[in-house]
Amino acid sequence: MTYNVHRCIGRGGYDSIDDITRVCADARPDLVALQELDAPETDDAEGAHHARDLASGLGMTLLFCRTFRRGVGFYGHALLSRSPLELMRVTTFPAVSTRSEPRGAIWARTRIGRRTVEIVSTHLGVARRERQLQSGELFGPEWLGSPNMGPVRLFCGDLNAVPNATTYRRFARRMRDSQRLVPGHRPKPTFPSALPFLRLDHVFVSDGVRVLGVTIPHDARARRASDHLPLIVDLEVD
Repeated sequence: MTYNVHRCIGRGGYDSIDDITRVCADARPDLVALQELDAPETDDAEGAHHARDLASGLGMTLLFCRTFRRGVGFYGHALLSRSPLELMRVTTFPAVSTRSEPRGAIWARTRIGRRTVEIVSTHLGVARRERQLQSGELFGPEWLGSPNMGPVRLFCGDLNAVPNATTYRRFARRMRDSQRLVPGHRPKPTFPSALPFLRLDHVFVSDGVRVLGVTIPHDARARRASDHLPLIVDLEVD
């Protein structure tokens, strides 16, 4: 499951942490990649700790990727898992300009059944130039091109790229778009949540991963909880 939760600010500006938790819980996911979260510098510090609260509410293990400081805490994205996660790498991409929002990525390793699975989650920039540089780094020797990365891989997140974008095509040449792997399933958009028409959120899989189904909840709760809808992919690892 990948989900941009918009700092847990729902449509109309309300605190949507409870609705986000419910949307995730209803999906019963084993792995969740979350984007746009706040977290304090320490667990006992003041300020919202969306990542911890969501992990606690779902009974899942948490890894958090800080991308920049916001107020008394940090802003970033997270991986949640029902199985133990081993942190392999986390990074903040170099800024393209002083006006660019810092972006980052996280790579973790877990086990699904008897197989080791590599998960990379990211939130790429809005500008084309940013995405080109960031995706280039992700395919480099420290990330998806790393000799330490196993063959069974999941790559997911908010790429800020629709299917005809260069960034999307770059990933689609190397991995498989989960929404295109289910017979009879027409790929669906995730943004904006009220009336989605852009497919910005993606889950790509390597060989050795079967996609059994894809769901994008669009009930009233999902539509109001964030400006994105979640993308839920049912996977089976060979």
